[in-house]
Amino acid sequence: MKYIEWRDELEHFLGGLDESERENIILYYGEMYADKRDSGLSEEDAVAQFGAPYDAAKKILDGEGCPNEGAKRPAPEGNDERALFTSCGAADAIEINGALSRIHVKFSRDRQVRIDYPVNSLLDYRISQQGGKITIKHRNVKFRNVDLKAGLIAEMTIELPADMTPDCDIRLTGGSIKLAGGDYGNIKAYIEGGALSTGKIFCGDAHFATDAGKIDISGAVCHRLYAEINAGVLYAGSICGSCADIKINAGKGGADMIDCKRTNIFVSAGAANIKLAGRSDDYDIKVKKTLSSCSLEERSAGSERSLAAEVYCGALNAAFEG
Repeated sequence: MKYIEWRDELEHFLGGLDESERENIILYYGEMYADKRDSGLSEEDAVAQFGAPYDAAKKILDGEGCPNEGAKRPAPEGNDERALFTSCGAADAIEINGALSRIHVKFSRDRQVRIDYPVNSLLDYRISQQGGKITIKHRNVKFRNVDLKAGLIAEMTIELPADMTPDCDIRLTGGSIKLAGGDYGNIKAYIEGGALSTGKIFCGDAHFATDAGKIDISGAVCHRLYAEINAGVLYAGSICGSCADIKINAGKGGADMIDCKRTNIFVSAGAANIKLAGRSDDYDIKVKKTLSSCSLEERSAGSERSLAAEVYCGALNAAFEG
């Protein structure tokens, strides 16, 4: 089948979508077709990889395979072109794999996920949807001479429906990502380099880890929060939930207020400064330390709350407010 015939049949089967959505999908397949031809495939072989037009349309309409990355559109003067991705069907999870970008995650009144992202920037992004999961990843970094100080680090805006409580899986190798305050499912974030910040978030479990980056949590209300700092910095305004586990291997960590039933602090070769809700008498406290500085003393009285601290070649300063 010729590509034009395949495209026209696909557009026919997508008749239930509005015009702008159909255009975005057709433009996406046009770019994919051009890439396949550039790689050496014949027209027939390139089209065959797309599958039958009816099957492709059905997946899109069912929300199982909607790669409508969107048409390129002009950006403000001096910046790269931009494109808009719009989700098909309900979405409940988002995976972000980014580098050298400034990513903003917001909630809006729209009923679809909308992603405004750079095209032909330092990164070659690919955005796809499989069922309710949306995946954002960079295929490769386009090396070219740029002056990052000139403000050329690309921005991406992710708008989520206000009634969506998404699971988030984030991996950042550079740049920054900011999560707006709101309701989430489970959050997992690994900041290899760069920075992650949040507003006040409400979620199930939250897992934050950084190698050489910075994590700034305005506030978290969750079932369990786990944070691991290998060579970076963690700051938390407040943590409220069932359990908080903070592990500092070589870095700095701090929390203005931890209000949890169980709190576990591990410091290997870094430093932690934390405040805990209530009085020291409200906690059963276990302390293990070696060649370190720790302000806690052991206490066991059958309290409802527990605090366990292990400090080796680092320092832990803990205070109580209540």
